[in-house]
Amino acid sequence: MAVYLPDNKQFDVFVENTNGIIERLSAKAAKDDISTLEKLVANFKYKTEDFYRTERKLNIGVIGQVKAGKSSFLNTLLFNGKDILPKASTPKTATLTKMEYSDRNIISIEYYSVDEWEILKENAAVDLDDDVYTAAREIVGMVERNGVEPDAYLKKGHDEIEFDTYDNLIANLNNYVGEDGKFTPIVKAVTLYLNKEEFKGLSIVDTPGLNDPIASRTIRTKEFMEVCDVVFFLSQSGSFLDKSDWVLLSSQLPQKGVKKLVLVASKYDSGIRDILRVQDEDDVFGCDENTADNIPAACKIIKKKLKRRARMKVEEFVSDLSSRYSSSELIEVIRQCSEPVLVSALACNMTGKPETEYSAEERNVYAALKNFSKDMQSDLKLLGNFDEINAIFADVIAEKEAILEQKAKSFVPTAKTELLAFLQEFKEKTSKRVAVLEQNDRETLLEQKNFIEGQINNIRADIAVVFGELNAKLETERAEGVREIREAGKDYLDIKERTGSITRHGSYTTGHLWWKKTHYYTYEEHYSYYLASDAVENLRKFSLEAVNNVEKVFSDALELKELKRKLLNVVIQNFDMGSEKYDSSLFRILVEETVNKIEFPMFNIDISDSMNSITAKFSGELTSAGQRNELSTALSNAISRVYDELSKKLSLTVSDFKNDMNTTAKNVEESLLKNIKNEFETLLAQYEHKEKEISEYKIYLDMLDKEIAKL
Repeated sequence: MAVYLPDNKQFDVFVENTNGIIERLSAKAAKDDISTLEKLVANFKYKTEDFYRTERKLNIGVIGQVKAGKSSFLNTLLFNGKDILPKASTPKTATLTKMEYSDRNIISIEYYSVDEWEILKENAAVDLDDDVYTAAREIVGMVERNGVEPDAYLKKGHDEIEFDTYDNLIANLNNYVGEDGKFTPIVKAVTLYLNKEEFKGLSIVDTPGLNDPIASRTIRTKEFMEVCDVVFFLSQSGSFLDKSDWVLLSSQLPQKGVKKLVLVASKYDSGIRDILRVQDEDDVFGCDENTADNIPAACKIIKKKLKRRARMKVEEFVSDLSSRYSSSELIEVIRQCSEPVLVSALACNMTGKPETEYSAEERNVYAALKNFSKDMQSDLKLLGNFDEINAIFADVIAEKEAILEQKAKSFVPTAKTELLAFLQEFKEKTSKRVAVLEQNDRETLLEQKNFIEGQINNIRADIAVVFGELNAKLETERAEGVREIREAGKDYLDIKERTGSITRHGSYTTGHLWWKKTHYYTYEEHYSYYLASDAVENLRKFSLEAVNNVEKVFSDALELKELKRKLLNVVIQNFDMGSEKYDSSLFRILVEETVNKIEFPMFNIDISDSMNSITAKFSGELTSAGQRNELSTALSNAISRVYDELSKKLSLTVSDFKNDMNTTAKNVEESLLKNIKNEFETLLAQYEHKEKEISEYKIYLDMLDKEIAKL
């Protein structure tokens, strides 16, 4: 970091000027507005102090929503596809996992301090929906569910685990960063120190998803974004740049100081499978422009569509940005997203691998694609496309000094841009409040309030329908989940057949009775055998996949975005949304406050007894047909027990969850109607002093205009 000297004077001036704005606005501004500006100052200090640390490295983050394939992406990019970082169909990365260079291979675990834990417990006792308190309740609750006594770990503060192989690393890591890891809730951060030259000078981070149902993980990701330099942003090809992706990409990352932004359309194989179809012999017109009967043609269609969407979204954003304020640097960063890179980590990992070594997921992909390929290896490489990612990653490393130097120069301009955006947001919000007060009178509001009270029964009935549909879908997903667990079990019944050889010695004699000669020779005798450890590994993999399938039942049935949309529609259908009073964003917040409290059930299953019974009964190479049949039977019985236990547990949990949802439905009714009523009461109270309220708001708007003009 010797090249970039801190401009402390310029930094101090920005902090002083922003504090001046806070002081001038504090008499008229809402508490939330002042709090937002205070956080901006605190983050600015944090970022600049972090940047000028002696040991500061280039921070590279992989960011995106849950299920975007972030861990798979990093495993392919950094570890040749080996499953080092936890990945699954449900969130597994429960904390930021950093990877840095060291001459020793170490997992470094940092626990919360005793003081931090006390604060967490105090926050957990606060019954508010703010992210800080919600996260605290989740963390403390996870500790209780896992049966961990945290005191000893908190006092120790830090642990280090050395590892000599990747298998050893994987075995230990999930306990500390896995979603179901025993120590996950008391872990503040994990750093993997690896003796790999390519990690020198870099800090590479696998982040939790930003739509993670566990709020504490999302908070940690946002904290990291404050100091991130380079971002590989992953968006699934099948739902490329949806609203959640774009809000994060356009309104969060560039303003935080990210200097290089690489947009990655992940799960490319999944995207093209949506448009592949077998051409019917009688179809004289062939495939249309949106379908294809072979993988290369499908790739061209998808690539064209996704790149067109990326360019359209970028141009929309740049146009909006230019109309509000000038920020050429911000525009330059976001324009880097105009050319997304399409990749499939799964397809890349399948390239060059024999079919016999495919995982269950890889076999499914192969089965889905093989009818559309003339050269599967060539098509898998086309879908994988990691040569392009590897080249970009190499360029990032080569440009490290230039990226950091550019960031050093942009701290103040970037912070000013963020400050201006906040002030304009305050102005827009305040203007809307003035309009509500000016365009309505007290009598009109009373009429609307009375009308709402008359609609309560309709609202309750509509909410009951929404949750009734949810319960019905849950039953459907439960039946499908049980079927998938049963089918998954079949994939793990076959034990890997290994081959070995043994050197045998023989002899034969030549000559006559009076003269003989004995000849000695050796030969290799080949045989096949089973290992009990392979059966145990099959059982372990099945249990993981089965638990993931169970969790998927709830994630598929309980689509929170869809639930919020339906509940918001209840409001829209029952109220006059044409009125200025009925701001849909206001009601969206009221709906989200309740829906966000819904949590997915936690699942785990103990298979240690089944594993131990196999390893206790079988050892060494099992070569006889009898031994091999016995091992196969033992594995089949163990898989059946896991299936039976999870099926029963799933049915019980679905029943309990439906009861919880009935309670939640009542809570939605009560909280939504109560909040709407309170909002009206507040407005009615303001109308008692309508002119005074409007005057105060206009003074605040005038103050905001002056501050914006100065910037």
